Amino acid sequence: MTKRLTPLIALVAFPLLGCLVVPARAETPVQIDISPNAVCALTDASEIVCWGFDIPLVSDPPAGAFTNLGLGYNDGCAISADGAVVCWGANYFSLRGKIDRLLARDPEADLHFFGLAQRVPPDRTDFVQVVVHPWQHYACARTNEGEIVCWGSLPPQRGTAPSGTGFVELINTGRGFCALDAEGRTTCWGDLIIDQYVSEVGPFVRIAASGNGLCGVTADAEVRCRVPGSPPAPGPPDPYSQIFRNVHVIGSQGCAVLDDGSLHCQQTHHWCSHFFAPSVEYCPADQIRFISWDIPFTTLYEGGPDRETTAERRYSQLFGDRTACAITTEGHIDCWSDFPRGDPRHDVPERFRPQPMPEEPEPGVEEDEPEQEP
Repeated sequence: MTKRLTPLIALVAFPLLGCLVVPARAETPVQIDISPNAVCALTDASEIVCWGFDIPLVSDPPAGAFTNLGLGYNDGCAISADGAVVCWGANYFSLRGKIDRLLARDPEADLHFFGLAQRVPPDRTDFVQVVVHPWQHYACARTNEGEIVCWGSLPPQRGTAPSGTGFVELINTGRGFCALDAEGRTTCWGDLIIDQYVSEVGPFVRIAASGNGLCGVTADAEVRCRVPGSPPAPGPPDPYSQIFRNVHVIGSQGCAVLDDGSLHCQQTHHWCSHFFAPSVEYCPADQIRFISWDIPFTTLYEGGPDRETTAERRYSQLFGDRTACAITTEGHIDCWSDFPRGDPRHDVPERFRPQPMPEEPEPGVEEDEPEQEP
């Protein structure tokens, strides 16, 4: 395994649809979210399917129709078809039990007085996206008007969600959250590293982040990144900023699906060759230096399909960070992680695995006809 370094890239490009024609499946995953303990997929039948360690997050996903989902360490939340938030998992069940016991003693108890009302999903039906904090019992959702609404428990020093409407994207940074508004401005909270400098970057039309850095794509299709200890700078040069269609970030390695459906990873370092005045917002383009090299996807990830199988398959979407799952063009799921063995998140349910092809009869051998019932 290669050593994870400080994040420097998050390549963001506009998704391009594959041109392969594949047989229709009864169900196809359309979104995947991954926690340290579990993987959950949202299918085109609006169902949530989870696998991983034996915890309530895996064993008790909600039934019904859903449009979006997000996972935390022991909690999950999803947007129902009518726009409400539904949560589940060990921490959430514990919280609900505390509320139920309080109301059993006093049906008129003021949950706001005990600080509990702010720790459960708001009773609203206008949500379109939800993101759960990686380890805190805390989550945020975006409404159809672009408002960010949060609930749960987050230390005050980690900031609060932005107010107002008009936010068009909400992401998990691995340590907190970032939201992108319609003007291309990025606001982050819950992350003591990113929110110190993220306001200096942009404007963007899309954003991506890992634990220590944020990148985005501008309206001119320029990829620009910001990481601690370095000035804002463009992302990797062409062709890398153009050929990636969906991406996640692990340290300074960026992995993506190429136009031909293959998985590709790249290590990138960039820096400004000369000191420049504080009044200059970005390092001048002629002073930016890059070093980039390719890394086989299965060098970073193990435990799933082997290198030959991964190289042969074609994918449409890629999800995750330290653990990764990808959807093939046929609608199957493959998962890998840092752990070569013993990680149940590799154990993709049978319904999402490639089905074996029926054996062809040998030439010249006639198949037995089925017996006729009397």
